[in-house]
Amino acid sequence: ILSFASIALAAPLTERAANFQSFTGALGGIAATPIVDSGNPDRPFQVKADTFVNIGAALQRSCDQQFNACANSANGGNPDLSVSACAVQQ
Repeated sequence: ILSFASIALAAPLTERAANFQSFTGALGGIAATPIVDSGNPDRPFQVKADTFVNIGAALQRSCDQQFNACANSANGGNPDLSVSACAVQQ
C-alpha cells in the first residue's frame, strides 16, 4: 500500500507524456503527431496507438501522419493548402 507521502512526492504523470517530436511546423494548423514514451522498454516510442523500437521510425510515422492530414485537408477543399505545399513541409 502506498503511503500518502510517496504519492505526494511522486513525479507527475505528465512527465511521461513529453513530446519527442521537435518539429514545430504546422502548415494549415496541422501539427506533427506527438511522439511520447510508451512505457514499454522494448518499444519505447509511441505515435498514437503504434509503438516503435527507435526514434527514427517514430519520427517517420509522425511526419507521415502530418503529411496525410495536410493532404487530406488540401484535397478536402482547404483553400489555404495544396498537396504540393504539404509535400514540401514533409
